[in-house]
Amino acid sequence: MIFDKITRRRWSAFWVCLGLAMVFMLSAAPGNFSYAEEGLFMREEWKVPKFYPRGFDGYGKIERIDQERVVIDDTGWKFSQQIRFATPRDRHAGLSAFSAGDTVAYLLNENREIISLWYIEFHKR
Repeated sequence: MIFDKITRRRWSAFWVCLGLAMVFMLSAAPGNFSYAEEGLFMREEWKVPKFYPRGFDGYGKIERIDQERVVIDDTGWKFSQQIRFATPRDRHAGLSAFSAGDTVAYLLNENREIISLWYIEFHKR
């Protein structure tokens, strides 16, 4: 009889500890395992065509841009070897379509390099 009480309490403690461990492990896991599939940012005031991704890994204004790198909002990013540029009018735009002051959004690869740069237009109010 006493043995049954002790066993039940131990099992209860075991399940509580197991539940807490699961909650802790799940809260520590990142929510987005994919870098380029579907990003995090999308703003309602952006005017984006249907061929744009549903979300981006980041966005901002271009401060400097050249063949290998871009500086967006004081952060320098390296371009991936397979960089893709797009504007609302041209899915396959080139680097020349972008300049300092443009608002852009981007997707990153697992090496934190920009794999695609997308020109952002805003809805008129």
